[in-house]
Amino acid sequence: MADNLFLEIVSPQGIIFEGNIDQVTLPGVDGIITVLPHHVPLFTKLIEGEIEVVQLGKRTSYVISGGFFEINNNKASVLSDYAIRAESIAEAAALEKKRQAEQKLREKLTNEEFTIADKDLRISILELKVAQKVRRRQKP
Repeated sequence: MADNLFLEIVSPQGIIFEGNIDQVTLPGVDGIITVLPHHVPLFTKLIEGEIEVVQLGKRTSYVISGGFFEINNNKASVLSDYAIRAESIAEAAALEKKRQAEQKLREKLTNEEFTIADKDLRISILELKVAQKVRRRQKP
């Protein structure tokens, strides 16, 4: 039996991550899920949040907008409308996206426009939070 778990994180932008890992921690609808090799088969919905991947003892974080997670026979997949590696987050761009979403939410909006602006705001805040967490983790 393999001692590793194969994980792929996929979004419309493409494959964000794929490789053998030691464990993955995900934001499930009922709470945080940590998956190790040989986990029982599982299919679940994910909420927006942080995915933390441990690969060869190194932690890497990703931000997702929600989606789905499946694991079976040591192969796991995350499907999300939006996913980004924490180290790729441009904090200045995330701050600007946050400011624009806050401004948009002050306007008179249709339900659809409100939903989009609200999601943009939540994701930009999450990006900032995760990017700052990763920066703190990397300091000696």
